[in-house]
Parts: sequence; structure tokens; C-alpha cells
Amino acid sequence: MTDPQHQPDYRVGNDGFWAKAWRVPLVLAVVGAVITLIFAGDTARLGYAYLYSFFTVVTFMLGAMFLVLIQFLTGAHWGVSSRRVPEVIMASAPVVAVLAVPFLVGVGVHRLQLYTEWQDLVPHAAHGEESKEHQDEHGSLGLGASVALAQADSHGEVAEAHGDDHHGEAHEEEHAHTPQEAALHHEILESKVGYLNTAGWLTRSVLYLVFWSLIALGYFGWSRRQDDSKDPKYTVRMQQLSAPALMLFAGTLTFAAFDWLMSLEAAWFSTIFGVVLFAGSAVCILAITILITLSFYRRGLVGKAINVEHFHDMSKLMFGFVCFWTYVQFSQWMLIWYAGIPEEATWFHKRWEGGWSFVSVFLILGSFVAPFLLLISRLQKRSLRWLQAMCFWIVFMHIVDIYWFVLPQAGAFGVHPVDVGALLFVGGVFFTYVFWRFTQVPLLPVGDPRLARSLHHHQTH
Repeated sequence: MTDPQHQPDYRVGNDGFWAKAWRVPLVLAVVGAVITLIFAGDTARLGYAYLYSFFTVVTFMLGAMFLVLIQFLTGAHWGVSSRRVPEVIMASAPVVAVLAVPFLVGVGVHRLQLYTEWQDLVPHAAHGEESKEHQDEHGSLGLGASVALAQADSHGEVAEAHGDDHHGEAHEEEHAHTPQEAALHHEILESKVGYLNTAGWLTRSVLYLVFWSLIALGYFGWSRRQDDSKDPKYTVRMQQLSAPALMLFAGTLTFAAFDWLMSLEAAWFSTIFGVVLFAGSAVCILAITILITLSFYRRGLVGKAINVEHFHDMSKLMFGFVCFWTYVQFSQWMLIWYAGIPEEATWFHKRWEGGWSFVSVFLILGSFVAPFLLLISRLQKRSLRWLQAMCFWIVFMHIVDIYWFVLPQAGAFGVHPVDVGALLFVGGVFFTYVFWRFTQVPLLPVGDPRLARSLHHHQTH
């Protein structure tokens, strides 16, 4: 066992790739900022592009927070030596909060018009009167919502029976504006006014960012103090607080997903939506952790503290979350499909029309089929070059996944320059901080009392 008095410091040092690695994302951030400013005139697209980019880094940070909290909750020793990577990524929460400012201000002053459907509903009470007129006009026969929707669906059956060549476009236009559906749509939105309003949305958004920052800075600060003091009381404290912190994490992640992504389609709802975003975050952060840790390992920065056994465990966990992500994604789709309620299906319709069907199929193949087949074997998980390639692929697919969550609301599929620019800018700023932070701290939590067990971790199966 390593003598604590002569334990390596595991620092980046002043030479080598990681001493200056932060410059690479900084350059990308500058390039992204230039591209974004050039195409910023398209404010409608800019809002969706910035939200997609911002939420992508939010999932990085929240995935890292989950890894740190769950490790303390379970008291696992095997992941201690690799914990510093998600700790540093988690500690970027204040940077994420700063990156949120343009988005929150833009939505608050109506410059970024992503949520106009429910934002405009509050100041215009006429919508209530309009909805009442629809109800008076079509409700005198006692038509319930299901009957009204069945009538709306009958338009499509009639058009199909007559063999209308312009069925797709004409039916969509007619179906979207039937009086029954308009009345129902307004009724659904009006029922959400108490929650979906600009003041409440902004207040909750600020609270999410504050809570995440407090958890991140608290845990990272205690871990850093333990590096110097070697006092086990910090481990005990973090383990005691892990359960309430995880509950706060789960609640804020879920409602942030509701507020920032689900409310883009204001009348749509899914109770599993937050779980879907959580699963994707967990998969992606495990891939990022493996990639960064693997870079440290190959450059000799962590000695033998991290080895193939640790990578095998991280890859098994990542593989498990790939399957979990698939399960919850499929569950959301299946439940909405067999219920057959049109207002629930609108979200999926937008992701199957206008060229988005290709992206939807690509996600199925790229986010589940490929990782499942190419990582199921123990040999594949322990082959570091193979594992590295798969982790890059998984991170790429996660970015595509968040793009698929946001951009269909902007219209037909097509990658806009501002989409690329916003991602380079937001992601560049985020990783500039993360990579710089690695130069300031030990790459392992050297004060954790469970580190010695992690150093000698060995797979038995």
C-alpha cells in the first residue's frame, strides 16, 4: 500500500498536452462566437440554437453531479480514483449559470421567441374569451374532447379515401386548425397559465442554477479541502448529504427539462421526460469521463492509480445506462403510441416530418444498436482503443440527441450555421474552464480514505 507521506500528487505540471489543453476549446469558443454573431440576425433560429447548445453542456454538468453524488451514496471504492474528473466537470456549474444569462434574458425580454405560445397567452385574456366562443359554438352539442378529436381525425380519413394527392400538406393545415382542436388547445394552455408564465419560468430557472451551483461548489470544495487535510470527516459529511442532494438533483433536473425543453411544445406532456434526459446525461458523462481519464492514463499523469480494471467498470456502467436510456425512450414513445391521444403525439409528429425521420432512425441505430453490439463483450470493454472510439461516438450521438429534442420545434431538418456556432461557443467556454481547472488541482482525490482500495481494485469476473 502506498505510504500517505510519499503519495504522488498526481498533477498535470507545467509541460505536456494537458498543461495547455484549455487553449483548444478557447479557440473553438472564439470561432463559435464569430459564427454566431455573423448569423445572429436570425433571432428565431438563434434562440433554438443557443438553447440546444446550452442544454447540451447542462447535461454534461448534471451527469457529472450524478456520478459524484451516487458514488458517495453507495460508498463505492472502485470509482474513487476516477472521481476527480466528474468533480471538476460538476464544479463548472457557476460557468453554466453565466452561460444561461443570455438565454434567460433573451426569453425574459421576448428577444428569443421560443416560448411565445404560452408567453403571449398570459397578457392576452382574449384567448379565454375566444376559447369560450369555440366552446359555445361546438359545445352546445355536448361534444367532449375525445369526440372532437375523433371528428378532427375523420378529416384525414375522408381525404385519404378520396385519394387527395396533396393530403400531407393540406391535411396538416386543416387538421391543425379545426375549431374543436383549437378550442381544446386553448383549454390545455389556459390550464397551464399558473405554471407556464414568464415570471415563474425565470424564477424557477434561477433557482435551478443556484441549487446546482451550491451542490457542485459544496462537494468540490470539501473534496479539495480533504486533498490537503486528509481528514475523513469530509467523506462522512458528503456521504450523509448525498441522499438529500440526489433528491434535489432529481427534482431540479426534471423540472428544468419541463421548463426549458418540454414547454417548447406547450400543450404536450410526458411524465417520463425528465428521466429520459437524465439517462442521456448519465451515458454521456461516463463516456466523457472515460475519454479524459484515458488521456491522463496514456500520458502517465495518474501512474497506476487508474488501470484497465477501472475502465472496465466505467464501461460496464456506461453500457448499462445505454440500455436504460433505450428503455425510457422506448417507454415514452410506446405509451403515447398505444394511448392514441393526438395532443400527446404532436411532439413525435414533429420529429417524423420535415426530414426529421432520418435523425430519429439514426438515433435508434447510433445510440442503442451500435453501442449495444459493439460494447456488449468483455473484450470490447477492456480494449482501450476500441473503448475510446465508442466513447467519442456516444458523445456525438448525445449531442445529436439534444439537437433532436430542440430543433424540430424550429421547422424542417437542416443544420444552420448558427447551430454550429452556438455549440462551439457554449461548449468551448465550458471546456475551457474544465480543462483549465485540471491544471489547478490533483487529478485524483488524494485525501479520500477509500483511495487506497481504489488503487488496488481488480476485477474478479
